[in-house]
Amino acid sequence: MKKILCLIICAALLAAALAACGTQGGSKNEHTIYIRDEYKHDGVTATFFNSNGGDKKEVKAKPAESTEKYTEFTCAADPTLYDRVILTVDEKDTVELAFNEHTHGWVLNSQRVWPNDSGCDPPKTDRHTFDYENRTKNVFIWTPDDYDPKGEKCAVIYMPDGQNLFVPTATSTGSWAVAESARAMLEESDIRTVIVGIETDGAWRDSELTPDIGEVQSEEYKDGKGEYFSDFVVNTVMPYIEENYNVYTDREHTHICGSSSGGIESFYIAMEHPDKFGSVGALSPAFILYGDKTWEKYLSEKDFSAGYPTVYMYCGNSKTDDLEQLLYAGTVSMSATLKKAGYPEDKYVTKIYEDGGHKELYWRVIFPDYLRYAFPVTSDYPER
Repeated sequence: MKKILCLIICAALLAAALAACGTQGGSKNEHTIYIRDEYKHDGVTATFFNSNGGDKKEVKAKPAESTEKYTEFTCAADPTLYDRVILTVDEKDTVELAFNEHTHGWVLNSQRVWPNDSGCDPPKTDRHTFDYENRTKNVFIWTPDDYDPKGEKCAVIYMPDGQNLFVPTATSTGSWAVAESARAMLEESDIRTVIVGIETDGAWRDSELTPDIGEVQSEEYKDGKGEYFSDFVVNTVMPYIEENYNVYTDREHTHICGSSSGGIESFYIAMEHPDKFGSVGALSPAFILYGDKTWEKYLSEKDFSAGYPTVYMYCGNSKTDDLEQLLYAGTVSMSATLKKAGYPEDKYVTKIYEDGGHKELYWRVIFPDYLRYAFPVTSDYPER
């Protein structure tokens, strides 16, 4: 009888332990990602880690599905401990990829790596043309595949460089693939977002994406027309989107994100209109155009009574990319400047990739990290 009772107790304890560990045998916080390999390799190894250092977790991904076009693998880790992952195939590593509750996974293909949106068709966008100064400007609007004009409202992300956001062949390293990242986020949550890409290429780009907040440190960018662009976004594009699309209009569901000149301009727009934007993503931002004291003075004079937008900053620091190294210095300085200006420390974060360059490839693979801060599902982020 005692032996039977002992077996029952042991079985109960084992069941409880398995339940506590979850089906993957790991932390209850573990999140599974799906790696779709279009080259159909025999195996994939994932190395999860925190971008601020600490322990790493190496996982051999498990085969999950195989078709004529791809082999899919799965693996899991705890997104409260890790925020990036590197995939290794045939002893070759990918660049560092975002990992969090919003990432459904990654595709290994001719574009090197791409957000896994479960094989959806290439994204389609609406296009609207606006008058802008003495010319016209295109705006590209992407909506979720299940978008309903009379159904559930969507959040909105406004983004400069709309010409590089959606088309896979937009640049030599592809596009930002923002629609695919938004689809992947929807696979893992109920967060729906419309993405509004504003065309900013051509000879006017540097001028229209440079705010004029004081003495500029490069004569090439003197007399920037960023204020005009900001007014265009807030007073022309946003009202059009809010009138013609089923979107929220409050700041909590309204965001802005850009890179390089688009990064500094997005930051400027959010600071000019903190009542309208819940977050700003500034990737490889050109903060270096202005000195720290100019930025500190500018920020200290802003009225944040409506709230502080969450500021997400990212930059690479590749030794082979002089421009990105220069922007890295400005990005690091901005963290200190925000602190000096009294910006709440829990409202800004800086993420660095030491080998990252000034290309769409790097903004594509880090964009889902920004999404995590724009649309938080937990406060248990990895330590900054």
